[in-house]
Amino acid sequence: MQKHLTKYFSDIVYKKTGGNPLFVSQFLQSLWDEGLLVYSLDYNAWQWDSGAVDAKELIEGVGVLMANKIRQLPTGCQYTIKLLSCLGSKFDESILTLLISKGGDSSEGITAEGGERRKESNSQFSMLDVAVDEGLLKKKGSKYIFAHDQIQHAAYSLIPESERGRLHRYIGKWILKNMSNIRVDDVLFIVVDQLNRGKAFIEGDNERIELATLNLRAGKKAMTLATFLGSALYLKAGIDTLCDGHWEMHYDLSLQLYSLYAEAEYCNCHFEEVGRVSAVVIKKATSFENKLHVLLTLIKSLAGGSKLQDAIDMSFKVLKELGVECPSPLPPIVILQQDILKLKMKLEKSTEADFLQYREMNETKISPAMKFLHKLVIYTFFGKQQYFPVIVAKMVQLTLRHGICKESCIGLASLSFIMCEFEDFKASDHIGRLATLLLEKFKSEEYLPHVYALYIGGVRCWLTHSESTLEQFLHGYRVGMQTGGVDTAMLNAYLYLITSFTSGRCLVELGRELDLFGKQMIEYNQLVPSKMTLVIRHLVSNLVSSKDSLSLITDQRKGQEDVLEQAIKENDYTFICHIYIFGVIDAYIGGRYELAADMVIKRKEVEKKLSCRLLYYGLTDFFDGLTFLAMAHKTNDAKWGSFVSKAIETMKGFVRNGSVNCDHKLLLLQAEARSLLGDTEKAS
Repeated sequence: MQKHLTKYFSDIVYKKTGGNPLFVSQFLQSLWDEGLLVYSLDYNAWQWDSGAVDAKELIEGVGVLMANKIRQLPTGCQYTIKLLSCLGSKFDESILTLLISKGGDSSEGITAEGGERRKESNSQFSMLDVAVDEGLLKKKGSKYIFAHDQIQHAAYSLIPESERGRLHRYIGKWILKNMSNIRVDDVLFIVVDQLNRGKAFIEGDNERIELATLNLRAGKKAMTLATFLGSALYLKAGIDTLCDGHWEMHYDLSLQLYSLYAEAEYCNCHFEEVGRVSAVVIKKATSFENKLHVLLTLIKSLAGGSKLQDAIDMSFKVLKELGVECPSPLPPIVILQQDILKLKMKLEKSTEADFLQYREMNETKISPAMKFLHKLVIYTFFGKQQYFPVIVAKMVQLTLRHGICKESCIGLASLSFIMCEFEDFKASDHIGRLATLLLEKFKSEEYLPHVYALYIGGVRCWLTHSESTLEQFLHGYRVGMQTGGVDTAMLNAYLYLITSFTSGRCLVELGRELDLFGKQMIEYNQLVPSKMTLVIRHLVSNLVSSKDSLSLITDQRKGQEDVLEQAIKENDYTFICHIYIFGVIDAYIGGRYELAADMVIKRKEVEKKLSCRLLYYGLTDFFDGLTFLAMAHKTNDAKWGSFVSKAIETMKGFVRNGSVNCDHKLLLLQAEARSLLGDTEKAS
C-alpha cells in the first residue's frame, strides 16, 4: 500500500506501542483478533477502522515503556508532563496557562533526578506541543488529555514519593494565588484536590483553617451539583484538617463542616455515619438552634434506615422545644374534620393573587418548626396515619397565623390531598394550585417532588387522565435526586409505577421499570417505597407469567418472613391495606373469589384506622365490586348484592369528580350487576 494511505494507521500504532517491536507485534495481533484489522480479498489490501484502533486500550507493559520514553524527552518537557500528571487525566488550557506561565518561587518545584527546575514559561508551554507530537497528550479544543491513563501514571511515577505531596501543595497554592482572571468556582475543585493531597506539608494552624474553609466551600458546591459522594469527601477532609481545640477556636466553621457532612452522608445512605457525626454536633453545639440542622438530618436518616417510629418521636420532641406541640391525646375525628373544613373555607376565599401577597414568616422558632412538620407529613402518612391530618392542619394554621414560607407549599399540598377524602375536588384543586404558586414564588425546587406527590398524585390524577401525569412524576423523581431529597424522589418513582399500572401500561415494560426502580430504592435504603413497589412487582410478575401461582398473601419464599404477617406485627396499617388491595386483584384474576372477598372484608376493617384510604384512582373499589359480583354469582347470598350496590355508588362519586379515569369502570360494574339480575338487554 502507498505510504500516504498507511501513515495515519502507523502513527496510531507507534503511539500505542512506543515503536517497541514486541509491543507492535502484540498490538497488531490483538487488532486482528478483534476484527479491527482485516485483509480484504475484494480489494486485495488491508483495511482497518482508524477510530476504533485509536480508542483501543494500551497493551500490558506499555506503561513501563512510556515511563522510559518520558525520560528521553528534553528536561523541560519532562517537568511539564510530570507537573500535569498531578492534575489528573485531563486539564484545561486556562489552568495550564495559569500554572505554567506565571512563574513563581523556584524553590518549590520538582527536585527529582536531574535536578529539574522550572524554565521560562513560554518554553515550558511549548513543550506541550512536543508531548502531543510524541503521542503522550491529545488536544481537544481548549483541553489537553493524556492519551491513556497508563501514560499519566507513568509520568506521575517518575516524581519521587517524597516530593509528590509538596508538589501538589505548590500547585494548589499557586493556582489559588493567581486566579484573578478566572472565576474561583471554576478552579475550586482542582485547588482543593491539590491542597488536600499536599496536606502533610501544611505549615501552621492558619493554613489548616484556610484549607478546612476551602473544603467546606467545595463540599457546598458539590452538594449543589448533587455529587454527594464528592461532597462528603471534601467535608470529611475539612474536618480532618481542623486543628486541636477547633470547636472552641473555630466554632462556626466546625459546626458548618460537621452539619453539612452529616447531610451529605445522609444523601449517600451512610446512616450510621450520620448518627456518629450528629452525636458530636449535639454534644458540642452551644444552642438548640445550632443543633436543628443536624437534628433534621438525623431524623431523615432514622426514617431512611427503617426506624420510622423513632423519626416521628424525635420530630415531636424537637417541635416541643420549638414551642409547637401537637395535641395529645388526638382530638375526636369530628373535631379534626371541622378544623380541616374551616381551613378549606378560609383558603377558598383567597384568590391566587391575594394569597401571594400574604406576609412572609419570620419568627425564629416557627420557621424551623415548619421544616420538621414537613418531614412529619411523609412519616405520619406511612407510619402513624392518625396523626397525618393533625400535622397538615398545624402547618396550614401556622401559615395563616404567621405568614407564608417555603414549607407552606407542603402544608397546602397536603391539605389539597386530604380534601379528596371529602370528595371536594374543586377545593382540592384550588388549594393545590396555591401550593404550586408558592413553589414558584420561593423558587423551592427542593420541595417540588413532595408537592407533585401530594397534588399531582392525590388530586390531578383524578381530574385528568392518570397517564398524563407520568412525566410529572418522573420529573419529581429527577428533581428529588438532584436536590438530595432521596425520600421524596423515591416517592415520586413509586407513584410513577403505581400510576403506570392503573393506567394500563404494557406489563412487560412496567416489569422492567419496577425492577430498575426497586433496586434503586433498596440501594438508597428507602424501605417504605421499596416494599410497596415489591408488592406490585409480584402481581405484575404473576400476570405476565400467566401461571396459576399462589396469591401474594400466601406466597412464601424460602428464608423470608411473610410480608403481610410482618406488616400486621408492626401495625403498619397503610402497608397492610396496600397488600390486601393488590392481593384482591391477584386473587380475583386467578379465579380465587373467596380469598379475594375475604381480603376485601379484612382490608375494610383495617381502613377504619386510617385517615385516608388508598383509592388508587378508583382501582380499589372497582376490584372490590368485581369480587362482590363474582361472589354473588357463586353463592346467591343477598349480602353480596348489597356490597355490589355500595361499590357502584362509590364509583358514581368518583365519576362525578373524575370521569376520565372511572367512567369505564363504573359502566362495567353496572353491566355486570344488570347481568346478575338477569337484565341482559340493559347489561349489553
